[in-house]
Amino acid sequence: MPLFEYQCLACGHRFEVLVFGSRQPDKCPRCAATTIEKQHSTFGVGGTNGGYGTSSRLGSSCAPGGG
Repeated sequence: MPLFEYQCLACGHRFEVLVFGSRQPDKCPRCAATTIEKQHSTFGVGGTNGGYGTSSRLGSSCAPGGG
C-alpha cells in the first residue's frame, strides 16, 4: 500500500495517507477544506545516507573505546 503526502492549500497542513486502490483523500484532516494537493515525495531505501548501511563512521563510533 503506497503512502502519499498531501498539503492543504487552505491551512498549509501537510499529512500522509495510506492509499488503498485509487481512493484519494477528499479533505484536510485538520480543517476539512477540500483544497488539498498531492506533494512530490521520495521514499527511503537502506544505505549509508539513511543510516542502515555500513560505513567507517558508524563502525568507529560503535567500536569498544570509541566515540
